[in-house]
Amino acid sequence: RDNAQGRSQMNRRLQFAVIGLGRFGSRVAEGLYQQGHDVIAVDVSREAVEENSDRVTAAICGDATRPDVLASIGASEMDTVIVAIGDDIEASVLVTGLLSQGGCKKIVARASTDLHARILEMIGAHEVIYPEREMAIRLVRSLASPTIRDYVPIEEDLEFVQMTVPPAFVGKSLGQLDLRRKYNVTVVAVHTTDAESGAAKTVVPTAEYVFLAQDTMWVVGHRHDLEKIEALS
Repeated sequence: RDNAQGRSQMNRRLQFAVIGLGRFGSRVAEGLYQQGHDVIAVDVSREAVEENSDRVTAAICGDATRPDVLASIGASEMDTVIVAIGDDIEASVLVTGLLSQGGCKKIVARASTDLHARILEMIGAHEVIYPEREMAIRLVRSLASPTIRDYVPIEEDLEFVQMTVPPAFVGKSLGQLDLRRKYNVTVVAVHTTDAESGAAKTVVPTAEYVFLAQDTMWVVGHRHDLEKIEALS
């Protein structure tokens, strides 16, 4: 019964509001809408609203620093409100404070500096994100190691990375390599090429999967363990 309730919760159509339709806010709004959820997008720029009108459930031109605008979109009834305002810190703080006062269920706010983040947390943001900082960290990690194709930090030094398969792994099965025991890492997926069609595909490998020279693998592990595999290339 509990599992059934959990699945129902996961599959239900959620309601989001995205305030601020810059590059970040627009992508978040469109992404949530494409996942099948209801998304109300708000921005003071009519041009931004018109540009995103067909990518969300509804796009509204309005000043979200006004309580009546937040009330008109039913912000307090939303599952999550994303404050995606970037450069205007004053507006970001004011909107977040109003949402908190209004009893918003979950507020995710974008911060541009550490001080901005601390203020957002103090006034009620449930989660604070740094999109620019996170992108910079991912870029540095990938540039610093030619074997890293993509990088997602999980916590502290635990990472989820896409890396090229070292030459020493080519022609060997995942079971033969026994990466879990030897390197303390887990291969979650492999991006490879279908032998018959030549089409690219991503597979969840079994112990019998044999690595090909052009493969890349998604691996979870601590940085010092991942670096041991990087050193093999």
